[in-house]
Amino acid sequence: MTLQADPREIAHIKRKLDAEIAGYDPVTAHAGFADLNAARFAAFKTALIEPELMEVNLPGGITDHAWAVTTRQGPYRVFWLPWSDVFSLAVESKFGPCDISVHGDAIGCFSSV
Repeated sequence: MTLQADPREIAHIKRKLDAEIAGYDPVTAHAGFADLNAARFAAFKTALIEPELMEVNLPGGITDHAWAVTTRQGPYRVFWLPWSDVFSLAVESKFGPCDISVHGDAIGCFSSV
């Protein structure tokens, strides 16, 4: 079964990402290490992709569909979870991406690895 992308959901995700990017200040973010924050921010912007609906493995053996918003960075990728309206970090596995319960803003999830 192929799921249909909802243009309203994609627009919502993009608005959230745009707001984060517009409000990000490398000087004050993540403990104030401006050079490191600027490098992470640049890497985050480079990793962004058009939101892509994918199946994600969740804690407790549950699977659901969420939106990938970055390319893989090593074994990690950032998703938007529609049921919680938060971003999440997932690790790739032989079973597909697995949510590892690192939730919050997209830049923070991306920067946590």
